[in-house]
Amino acid sequence: MDYYKRALELNDETVKNRRYFHTNAETGLHMPMACAYVMDKLTKYGLTPSRCGEGVTATVGNGGKVLLLRADMDALPMPEESGLPFASSTDGKAHCCGHDLHTAMLLGAAKLLKERESELTGTVKLLFQPGEENMKGAKAMIRQGILESPHVDAAMAIHVNSVVPTGKLLVFTGPACASSDLFTIKIK
Repeated sequence: MDYYKRALELNDETVKNRRYFHTNAETGLHMPMACAYVMDKLTKYGLTPSRCGEGVTATVGNGGKVLLLRADMDALPMPEESGLPFASSTDGKAHCCGHDLHTAMLLGAAKLLKERESELTGTVKLLFQPGEENMKGAKAMIRQGILESPHVDAAMAIHVNSVVPTGKLLVFTGPACASSDLFTIKIK
């Protein structure tokens, strides 16, 4: 069985996970429901998750080079007006940015990688990061040592993009989206 076929088989579970995060939107660094859900799922998949600051991490593999896969988990501080049956039930918090998808996709990857762990020639470190929208999560997790024990050799993240057609993937060489800035616009 190839990885793509297995990923398609995990579709229903991935959708269920995404809808959990979408319904239970949390913002900022402290995300108790999301972290508990991720820890539970990773444990059920046979991994040994741990907390890293306010986030969650786990590893899968057989030593060697370490690739970190990162997903952000936080929602935006805004109401949801979609009317979807799985719309946010948290007042003033909604996943209108795709982080619910990112977290669900990384959970799916974790399950798939654990199932195929004997085939890995290195280690994959999973990073479920809070606080992306307030630009505090990555810095906090780096301070807590996410890039060590084991030392990370390379890192990757995925981000959904509504302007890219379905089935297409944008890939960049080197750092991409490595900076965030705040600004204020005053309209008179």
